[in-house]
Amino acid sequence: MSVTTFYRLCIWLPLVIPAVLIVMVNAFNLRDAVGWVGELVGFSLFYGGAPYLPLAVWATWWVGGRSEADIRRLMIRAPLYMLGLFVPLALLIGLIVGAVEPWAGVAGLGAVVILSLGYTYVGVTVLLREVGRGLIVERHVRSHS
Repeated sequence: MSVTTFYRLCIWLPLVIPAVLIVMVNAFNLRDAVGWVGELVGFSLFYGGAPYLPLAVWATWWVGGRSEADIRRLMIRAPLYMLGLFVPLALLIGLIVGAVEPWAGVAGLGAVVILSLGYTYVGVTVLLREVGRGLIVERHVRSHS
């Protein structure tokens, strides 16, 4: 798998993982097993999925032809970009519906969740990339010994 394809797939993890989790929880009645962490991940799709979708589409396009160093720099900034989309959107919704205070709470809690889960996905991506590199090196060493 190319570096670009790897990162393009990982860009979609914040949408795919919660969607798969929701399906599995409902299909196998795992509500108690996933606890509050599972609920948080599931609700991240509900609250953050729509604002993340255009960011994911743009990032998927953007990584084409970029160096891995450029992609990693974007990856480190991506949760901040999501924060910049979500917080104003939540506040705007609050203004539109005439309920600024509760939506300010959604924006504040969302900011914490976005940074926490966002950098967790960044960490998972880095870990998967390093594991992949290790497997490639190991295969190369075995084929030349």
